[in-house]
This record gives sequence, structure tokens and C-alpha cells, in this order.
Amino acid sequence: MKTEERKSMEEGNATDSSSKKGAGALKGLRIQSLSLWLVAMTLMISVLIGIGIIQVMKDYYELADRTREYVFSQEDARDLLFGSNYLTDQARLYAVTRDSVYAKAYFTEVHETRRRDLALEALEGHLRGRNEEVLNTSKEAMDLSNALMILEIHSMKLAALSAGEDMDSLAQEIQDYQLTEEELSWTAEQQADASVGLMFGEEYRSMKGQIEEKMSNVTQSVIEICEREQEESERTMKNALIRQSIYTVLVVILVVISYIMIAILILRPIRIYVNCIKNNNFLEITGAYEFKYLAATYNNVYEMTKEQQNMLRQKAERDALTGLLNRQAFEQLKAQLRISSEQLAFLIIDVDVFKSINDTYGHDVGDQALIKVARLLDENFRKADYVLRIGGDEFAVIMEKTGPDRKQVISDKVNAINEILQHPEDEAVFPKYSVSVGIAFSEKGFHDNLFQETDQALYHTKENGRCGYTFYDDLKS
Repeated sequence: MKTEERKSMEEGNATDSSSKKGAGALKGLRIQSLSLWLVAMTLMISVLIGIGIIQVMKDYYELADRTREYVFSQEDARDLLFGSNYLTDQARLYAVTRDSVYAKAYFTEVHETRRRDLALEALEGHLRGRNEEVLNTSKEAMDLSNALMILEIHSMKLAALSAGEDMDSLAQEIQDYQLTEEELSWTAEQQADASVGLMFGEEYRSMKGQIEEKMSNVTQSVIEICEREQEESERTMKNALIRQSIYTVLVVILVVISYIMIAILILRPIRIYVNCIKNNNFLEITGAYEFKYLAATYNNVYEMTKEQQNMLRQKAERDALTGLLNRQAFEQLKAQLRISSEQLAFLIIDVDVFKSINDTYGHDVGDQALIKVARLLDENFRKADYVLRIGGDEFAVIMEKTGPDRKQVISDKVNAINEILQHPEDEAVFPKYSVSVGIAFSEKGFHDNLFQETDQALYHTKENGRCGYTFYDDLKS
């Protein structure tokens, strides 16, 4: 526990000063019979029964709501696929028959009926915040369907020309689509064949297959999620019924002998303890001897546990000098990011001639140099990026959702940091120095070779004048 947090907690509870008393220092009335315990247990179990009933009802209604949402999601997924297939059918019919009725039906679906768009909007309402992966798959299917529209409009433009259609009578999308000079020079028969070929060709069928596969995955995922939640709900309700039966039997037994209970020695301490726990305070030393002993022991353990947890967490995750995440945190991050499917960029930053700074200016200045680098890294990179100190003068940055298209952004950050390091406010007191950086990208998570690739890029930077950066993929080209 942090010092200020412990101080606040102690000031908020007048009994904290007695939290460390030993058992010998406690005084109070001991419970001489089981009567009080029986009354307390009767009341407690009765409350648990009520809470259990309420929880079961709550779980039931939540499951029913989720089930309805997933049923609607299945229907929406079918509607999205149906809308895509409908557009395909109309475009193919127009390519084969060149009857403008099908072209009009196609664009009526696109602009007015909008089954695909409405289905995707409904899916977003049902799945957002519940299953983003399934929702993203649906969006990918919609993007593929939109991509197919380009082929479909291309086909319809060729079909319209081959049939000698009046372009002004067709949809604006067909009018605006630009054919190549070669396509315009084809005969009507060639244009008609090309139109049919686009709609029944390998590229079109492949994209249609991808859409159907994605929507099939969406439907199957929704079914599996619903089944898992139903199974979990069944287990929860079964356990709740068993507990309720046990509680009922105990209540009957306790009621028979409830005349021996003395509520004042049990109920009052329990109520105070519950309030203390809710308020995250130490337990008040009050009630019967047994409760005082329990409270004193709990308070000692509580305080020691909090202090140990905070000390261990700080020591385990943070570098003492710079406050950045340390090597242990880096190893944990690597393990977590190995299963990531996102792109990421990994940077290793080495302070140039750091030993010379220590030897010339002393270790205090060397420490300040490291602290300054840590601060500049933390300020220049995003809040979502992980900035770490992984060695004596070696730092690292992990940038999630970052690919080679962000090279310029990364190089600008490195140059900005080196610009500041190369121009200290007082060169007489603080030296000029720089950092060398190696950068590598991963298409999917933190793979096993990423560190070595980044280290090779860093080595290239240091071998070629330092004070700069190298991208690993530039070394391969």
C-alpha cells in the first residue's frame, strides 16, 4: 500500500491504532454458548436465500435478453447475405438478358431497400460491446460486397453498351463508370461476352465465396456463444438450487433452537465489519472477544498484505531510476503479444557513448542522462505505446497497431529526441549526447525473431555513425 493511501485509511478510522494489538491486550465478553451464533446464522442464511433468488432471476432475464439479441443477430446475418446475393442475381440477370428491369431492381436494392446496410446496422446494435470479433467479420463481408459492386457496375456498363441502351435512362453509377479505350472499341458481342465473363469469372466467384464463408462464420459464432451462455446459466442455476436447499434445511434447524441466541454480540460486529469492508477501512475492534480477536488479526494481515502487494508490484514492473516499465514487464509483454493478431513496431534505443558520460561527468550526470532519455521517450510516443528500460542504457518501445506505413512518424520522433539531446540548455554542466535506434515491424504479434531483427537494425545504426535510426526491412532491400 502506498504511504499516502495507508495514512488516509488510518485517519478515516478511529480504531486503527488498536489494529495491531495482540490477543493478550484484547478485552471483551466471550460467547459462552452457541445461541448467539445460531441466531446470526439464521438471519444470514435467510438473507443469502433472498439474494440467491434475486440473483437467479437476474441471471435468467439477462440470459433471455442475450438469447434474443443473438437470435436477431442470426437473422441480420442472413439478411446481409441475402442482400448481397440479391445484388448478384440482378447483375447476372442483366448481363445475360440485358433487360433494364434487372438493372433498375439492382439499384432499387442499393439505394432504397438497403437490406445489407440495415442488417449491418442492426448487427452493430446487437453485438457492439459483446462480441467485436464477430461484428468485425460482418463488416469485412460488407466491405467485400461493396467491392463486388465495382465488378457488377463494370459488367452492367458493358452490357448496356452492347445492348445499345440509352445511358440517360440508367443509374448514375453506370453512367459515371469509365471503360477503357480498348473496351469501348470492342464489338457489341465482345462487350456482351465480357459482361457475362465478369459476373461468372473466377475473381467474382472467389469474392462471393469469401462473403458466404464470413457470414457462415458469423452465424456459427453467434450460435456457439448462445449455446455456451445457456450451458453456463444451467450450471449456475443448478448450483443455486443446491445452495438454496441447503440454506433452507439449515434455517429450519436453527429456528428450532433460536431461543438461545444473543444477537447483540454477533449482529452488531458483523454490521460494522461489513461497513468497514465496503469503505475499504480497517475493522473496528468491537463486540465479543472472539470478534475483537478476529478484527485485530484481520487488520494486521490486511495491512501487511497491502504493503507487500504494492512493494512487489512496484519492484516487479517499474524501473527504480526512470520509473519506466522494466525488463520483467518487458518479458511479460512479449508473452502477451505473441498471441496478438495486430501489427506492431518494436524499437530498441541505445544511449550513445554512455560509458564516456559516466567517466567524464560522473554517475550522477549519467543517471540524469538516462532519466532525460526516459522522459523524452515517454513524451514523444503515444500514451498507448509501451516505453521500457530493458538494460543499463538500453530502452525499448512497443507500438501496437503500427505498421511500415508509419515509418515517417517514427523517424520524426527519433529525430526530435536527438535534436533535444544534441542541444542541452547548459553544455558546461550537461553534455551533448544522442541515441541510436533500431526498428522492426511485425505483421502479427511479437514473434520470436523480432528482437533479433531490431537488434540488427540497431547494430547497423551504431556502426554507421550513431545518432540516428535504421529500419530492419531497409537492410533487406
